[in-house]
Amino acid sequence: MATYSFLKEAKAYIVYGTTKLQLDMSSISFSQTFTEETHTVRTLHNQNNVFEGSVINKANPANFEITVNLLLEDDLEILFNRLIDVNSFDLYVSTADDVFKLETCVITNGTINIERLRPLSLSISGEASKLLTGQATEFAAESITVLRTSASSRTYNLSPDLTVALGGTDIHGHLVSMSIELQNEIDWIPWKTINNALVAGNTMYPTQFNLKGKVLAGNITRYLNSDSKADAGIHGITQSLRIKAGTLISNTFYGIDLNTTNCSFTNRVGVGTAFTQNIDWRMVQNPASLADVFKYETQS
Repeated sequence: MATYSFLKEAKAYIVYGTTKLQLDMSSISFSQTFTEETHTVRTLHNQNNVFEGSVINKANPANFEITVNLLLEDDLEILFNRLIDVNSFDLYVSTADDVFKLETCVITNGTINIERLRPLSLSISGEASKLLTGQATEFAAESITVLRTSASSRTYNLSPDLTVALGGTDIHGHLVSMSIELQNEIDWIPWKTINNALVAGNTMYPTQFNLKGKVLAGNITRYLNSDSKADAGIHGITQSLRIKAGTLISNTFYGIDLNTTNCSFTNRVGVGTAFTQNIDWRMVQNPASLADVFKYETQS
């Protein structure tokens, strides 16, 4: 009897250099499409050939999305660091019968989701050069059997300790939710060549990319009440922003720490069952290293 592959049974692994780790994921998706080029086959002697011919040998960058819950331990630092430095890695997804490999993955978008009484989570999306499908034995040389070993114990970061200060003013009271989003603008270098196009059955995959720019922005939503001021029309530039969401253990902080001295923001009122204050912000600072102002502190 045939067996089926189910998402709830799938496991994901990241490989970066010699580091190989299983990801504690809550969702994942991936795919790759190809570009079709058509050409006419109708000739003077074959007037009835009205259906065009087709050549499919150019692959578009593969796409993937994955969401993980951030931990107190440092298991997922490897994923957060790839969001910051935009270095490529390989991603494996295994089921009971198959293994899918995404080569040369690069993260184009990463969002930190911060909600009370829920674990900190990181949702990423990105692109990859190539999506391969096979069985575990086909990836034996790449140690996929080692990747299948059980993961170490992991502790979700429920972020009970929260600090939010805009322009030096504490605004973390009556918080509904927050998000921090980093966008990496990626441009794949053209890979189509005459030689590749002429080889029958040869598929051309993208192999290299350039980083064109970055955007670090987010949203802060909190309830309006007698203790929170409704500055609906206020907006500003060159304001500092500090967001710390995580867990304090023995005076040591573990979690997300954003500390920028220069951001622009807008402030608007949200009308619903309960009125809210919605602050949209964007960093306009250019630090020497993004890792200096946007950190994920963990237990090593």
